[in-house]
Parts: sequence; structure tokens; C-alpha cells
Amino acid sequence: MHMRRTLMAALAATAIFSAAPALASNLPLNQQTGPDLDTKIFASGDSGVATVGTTVFGNTSNGDGHNVSFTGYQSFNGTTFGALTSISITGGNGFAQVADSDFTQANATGNDDLRALVMDPTPDFYLYEFSIQTLDAGTVSLWYLIGGTWSLAANSPITTGNGDTQYIFGNMLNPSIAVDQIAIVTSSPINHVKQNSIQLTNTRPSVPEPATWALMLLGFGGVGVAMRRSRKTKPALMQIA
Repeated sequence: MHMRRTLMAALAATAIFSAAPALASNLPLNQQTGPDLDTKIFASGDSGVATVGTTVFGNTSNGDGHNVSFTGYQSFNGTTFGALTSISITGGNGFAQVADSDFTQANATGNDDLRALVMDPTPDFYLYEFSIQTLDAGTVSLWYLIGGTWSLAANSPITTGNGDTQYIFGNMLNPSIAVDQIAIVTSSPINHVKQNSIQLTNTRPSVPEPATWALMLLGFGGVGVAMRRSRKTKPALMQIA
């Protein structure tokens, strides 16, 4: 009886932690440093040679051709991201690095500054990790597209660290959410965006997240309690027999 109650309690707790939360509030954007997500985004062909244009391409399989497009915009106003601007993509330390093609520290400001970057992968995803460097310490907002509707991520805007500031977007507890596109929007001109990796829909990160560890510890604790109670009750049952 004790074992049954313990197992039922553990199962109930598992159901609470693993239940997919409803999209009652916008998906979050957080500044954090952590392990890469399972699917990295490489420069197309990963040759290290810059590809330049208003839209440049990456891929989710190293060297297999492009299935991720990055499009650069000069300005932004809500979900209207303004006129296109020229950007470049290179293979930077195993990741796609997307940059303003004419960015120079001495003369960075101008009508063609990169202020918004739209990322459109062929596969759907629910987590996106990136780092960004802007000209000045400013703010970063993230918009995401689901089912033809653009929404602003919760916590936007977040202040940059005026360096390679790392962010992660999405709900780690719900791998069923299918995001189509995202748009990174900044108040200060973008130098580059890199360390791009995504988690595909209906997959789990290979490194356990804190909630996963909590579930595992809860399960181990429940089994331990059940075993101790079982050992305590066995001698009494043997004496009755």
C-alpha cells in the first residue's frame, strides 16, 4: 500500500511538470549563457567565404546546402521591418555569423544600418539561441511568427551587454510549439549575430534542463522511499505467515 501511494504521488508530480503549458502568455526571451542547442546553424556550405546580399543562407546540416534564410532590414516599426539592407554570412567558429556587410566601427551609423534580422528556417523549432554585438549598449527585442501571426516575445526589450551578449528564446518545457520565423530587432545598429542554434519541434535538448533534473531526482527519491518502506514491512509479514 505504501509503495503504491509513493508511486502514484511520483506519477502525479511527473504529470504536473511535463504537462504542455498553454500559450496563455507570449513566449519568453532571456539573457543567459548555456550549452548549444542540438541543431546548429552553419554558413551555407561552411566554406568561410562571405556570402553577401539582402538575404543570405545557412544550413542545419554542415555542408548540405541552405535551408535557413537570414534577411536584413534597415529599420523597424512593430512587425513592419522596413527596407532591406545588405548583410553577409560567414562560418564563424562552427556557427553562422551574420553581419552588416558595410559595418565599420569608425562610421557605423547610416541609412543602411542593420537593425532587424529575420531568420526563417525550413524546419519548425521551439528554441533559438544566439549572441549579438551592437554598436552601443542598447536593447534587443524578439518577434516570432506562429500560424501567420507575429507576436512580441515576453521580456522584450532586453538590454544588451554591448558585446557578445547571449540570449535564448522559447519555452523549454513545451517542445510541441512550432515557430515559423523570428525577427531580432535592436535599438542600436547590429555589428553581428552569431552562435545560432535551434531546437527542432518535438525534440528535447541533449543536456537535461533544470526541470528535467528535478523530475529525475523526484523519481529516484520516490523509489528510495518505496524500497525502504518495503524492507521495513517484510519482517512483519514473515512473522504473521
